[in-house]
Amino acid sequence: MSVGSSKLQDFFTSQSSTKLPLEALRRAVHDILLKRAPASGAWRILSLSAFTRRVLIITLEPISKKMAGPAIRAVEIGKQLSNEHEVTVFSPCASDYKSARELFDHDNFKLHCQGSKADLYRLAQNQDIIFIQGNVLKPYPALVDLGKYLVVDLYDPFLLSVLAQFEVDSVSASSSYRLMHQVLKKHMINADFSVCASEKQLDYWLGRYCAIGRLTPEMYGFDRSFRKLIDVVPFGLPDQAPVRTARGMRESVAGIGQDDFVLLWGGGIWEWFDPLTIIEAVAQVARKHSNVKLYFMGYQSPNPQVGLMQMSVKAKQLAERLNVLDKNVFFSDSWTPYEERVNCLLDADVAVSAHFDLPETRFSFRTRILDYFWAGLPIITTRGDELAERIEREQAGYALPYQDANAWAGAIEKLLLSKKSAGSTDAGGAGSEIEEMAAASMKLGESYRWSAVVEPIRKFCADPYHAPTFKKIKMPNIVERASAVLERGGKDLLIKRSTEIIKDVLRG
Repeated sequence: MSVGSSKLQDFFTSQSSTKLPLEALRRAVHDILLKRAPASGAWRILSLSAFTRRVLIITLEPISKKMAGPAIRAVEIGKQLSNEHEVTVFSPCASDYKSARELFDHDNFKLHCQGSKADLYRLAQNQDIIFIQGNVLKPYPALVDLGKYLVVDLYDPFLLSVLAQFEVDSVSASSSYRLMHQVLKKHMINADFSVCASEKQLDYWLGRYCAIGRLTPEMYGFDRSFRKLIDVVPFGLPDQAPVRTARGMRESVAGIGQDDFVLLWGGGIWEWFDPLTIIEAVAQVARKHSNVKLYFMGYQSPNPQVGLMQMSVKAKQLAERLNVLDKNVFFSDSWTPYEERVNCLLDADVAVSAHFDLPETRFSFRTRILDYFWAGLPIITTRGDELAERIEREQAGYALPYQDANAWAGAIEKLLLSKKSAGSTDAGGAGSEIEEMAAASMKLGESYRWSAVVEPIRKFCADPYHAPTFKKIKMPNIVERASAVLERGGKDLLIKRSTEIIKDVLRG
């Protein structure tokens, strides 16, 4: 028998009566194999096979050439994890990709689209880790009964969005909020690990975890920082610089030309966004500068289950009423394909995003802003969220007051004149304000590369664990209360507090 085989046999013999958890057993085997012959190819392959997981990522959004944020996030996280693990990304919706290799050419990366509930459950049975977005357990509640390691993606605090989305429909608002509140609670109760998009969101989610009863003494003993329950994984950016793949707006949209000053709205028009203020500002600026143009990349969600937002309708109606529709304000017919968005970004002079003073704003993480960083675009946005604070602090653009069309008009004209004074048709000349903002924007993007931001998920997948099981919080009974008081202060304190304890128990 070889030395390595002898060590393995000794290890299994020594652990035979201890009921070592499977994960610890696999880790121990992995360590022994690596110590046996660290430089040996055969041994290393065998050891790494004990370290590789099968990871299932589930989104309810379509994985298609016209993807919205949740699907993009699922795919990009899957790409990163497939460098170490076998990854399958599942969506119940149809896809226009013929194979996973169209998205990512890697043997460990697979797509499973338009699958039934039975298909998903069969697929999930053979996985080690299941990564789900915060609404997946609504159609697939039995996933929590499979005993797999469960990771929940909480990057979107969608309960706050529901408040804005159904503001004018009180019946739908109440029903939708109560439904999604319970769905979200089910995800948080069953999560072994979860991720959110920012440190500010982390505070919000820790508050919710505390309220539902997961931040218990048992969880504190498991990890005093609670980072093993929830950590930060923001939306990310490609490691590669943006490269044009086709024509952008200047060549494909009638009315937008090479010499125009182009503002880009890089995503959907949801109810909690404020395109109206920007449209009013553009109409003001256009009276003096007819070459100012505003282009909306997304008019309607690519998810067929998401209807046309009323804010989209209001935005187009306002542009028409101000006589700037298809003159200074333009809307994409549907949704710009994910792989083609780069051409719009590279055609823009300035990127914009505006929102209202809502709770959703304070805890949001505007994924479109990251694309702006990627392309090195100066940004005009509304203040109030974490990324707006960074943009203002790092001088990558302007963060303006809520619903202030005059402030927006002033900022737009200032950057337009900065470009014009530089005597250039690109992002500005050396030392111009618009170029300095562009450089600051690109620098901000360096901290949001997908390869870096997924590290907490990568760490969990390398060494997964089950967090302490959720137990509904109940009042302690009289014996538990008396024992706790006795432990803290002895018999004298117990006698002193006995009447209070009995009254509390009777009231409880």
